[in-house]
Amino acid sequence: MLFSIRGRLPSLTGACVITMVATGLLWGVATWNAAAEESAAEEKSTCIRYDLPPGVTHKPFKFAGEIIPMHRQDVRSRIERAVNFLLLDARGALTGWFMEKGRYGWIFEEVLAKERVPKDFVLFSAVLSGISKRSSSRLPGEGWWALSSPCDEAEGVKMVSDAWCEDRLDPELATRCFASRLKRLREELGGASWLMAAAAYVSSPKELGRTVQRWTCDQIWDLPLPANADELLTRWIALGIIDSHRKAFGITFKDPPPFTYDQVSGLSLAKDLPVSVMARMTGVSSREILEINPKVKVAKGVFPARINGKSHTHALAAPEGRGQVLVKRLKEEGYLSAKK
Repeated sequence: MLFSIRGRLPSLTGACVITMVATGLLWGVATWNAAAEESAAEEKSTCIRYDLPPGVTHKPFKFAGEIIPMHRQDVRSRIERAVNFLLLDARGALTGWFMEKGRYGWIFEEVLAKERVPKDFVLFSAVLSGISKRSSSRLPGEGWWALSSPCDEAEGVKMVSDAWCEDRLDPELATRCFASRLKRLREELGGASWLMAAAAYVSSPKELGRTVQRWTCDQIWDLPLPANADELLTRWIALGIIDSHRKAFGITFKDPPPFTYDQVSGLSLAKDLPVSVMARMTGVSSREILEINPKVKVAKGVFPARINGKSHTHALAAPEGRGQVLVKRLKEEGYLSAKK
């Protein structure tokens, strides 16, 4: 049996006139979609109370590996409107996003760094799902990155989605899957910019390709993108500006403690392991076990020894500092398979 224990993930070392169509993003609120519809026209008329910081407008501003042409009035005004919308109309949601980033951002950052995806994509999850595994997504899909389906071995990330488990709700696996698909989209677009790859992720590579051909234009700031892609990309950039200039915008709250745990990998179970038993072994509540293992479906509450009749190797998250205790108790109570 091979396993590793960690408290955090290992250190991984011209122009086309576009009218913005805006909707509201209210993190973690069930009425999000209705609120978005009601505010669709509001962002166009949002008053401009906040100017963009000098560091953004007075020198080249780079985002996701690309220089954003802030010298262009059309580009700057689009981003400025999005910044003011987030700070004025959606400030409560904004605070929620930053709180969740404080908890889970380090996981996203380390996985994206290993996958060589720009760090700015950490906040892409915010405009997709509110940096929430269970918040209703702007896109059809599941989890942090609105994944339409789990990745498979061909994509480099083996994931499970069945009656007991949804790996799209696992922050590490889901981020690896997102990174894999994003890089593949970029390759399909001929090595285009990361922003173009993000636009393809939000819409589709086929739809984006048709748009490029129709307008004979491949510059993202000149291209009439599908409305949803244009809105989310602009808001994502605005969110990045606010995050890197929090003090200038009056955002001074303290980040919450990061979401940390011990991960024990390579475990083959001899019998099904109920969440309640794992909670007893580690001295915490079942609710806490589910919190650090979000992929486990509450209706089942079990780590199965076999999936579709085949043995399955598990990676279990234990409360921080209790990974070794968990392994010891699993051995003592006969939950670990003797099979190597």
